[in-house]
Amino acid sequence: MRSIQNLVQISLNEYLTPGDLAIDATIRHGDITRFLASRVGDTGKVLAFSDTKSEIDDVATSLFLSGLNERVDLISKNFANIPAYMDPTRPVGAAIFQLDEKTPTVDVEAVVKSLLMVLKTDGLLCLLSEDDSLLSPIKNYLAKLPENSYSVAYYQDVLAQNSALVVQRH
Repeated sequence: MRSIQNLVQISLNEYLTPGDLAIDATIRHGDITRFLASRVGDTGKVLAFSDTKSEIDDVATSLFLSGLNERVDLISKNFANIPAYMDPTRPVGAAIFQLDEKTPTVDVEAVVKSLLMVLKTDGLLCLLSEDDSLLSPIKNYLAKLPENSYSVAYYQDVLAQNSALVVQRH
């Protein structure tokens, strides 16, 4: 998923600014968590979610070694708990999901709906997957969003079969 992830990170790099709140909904290996932490600066914050202890432990070590641990709150809960951590007075600059076959798409869609409401102007919501079929239900929902409020882009690496959905709030 590297090429699609790189494309998404280029977009995030352009719109995520120091002081922003960013969300890594599915930390996996922590590379996206570190990327977000490097972009939000000392005054920003990253909320990173995983209900897998080994992922939390690995990312905590990586963040400490890279000097980014103060910028990240590692939350030992599934991404479905994200709405409970939202503060309506602090808009989200970016949120990113890495979906796989174990990710319940019904939960993803519910959280996406919540996040769309708290995205800052020009904020990005990104969904990455190595299986295009996992993005289909969410793609169908996003297609119904008002075009004057949101832009939705779909990217696919046909050779590697990686895909991304990127939503930007206007």
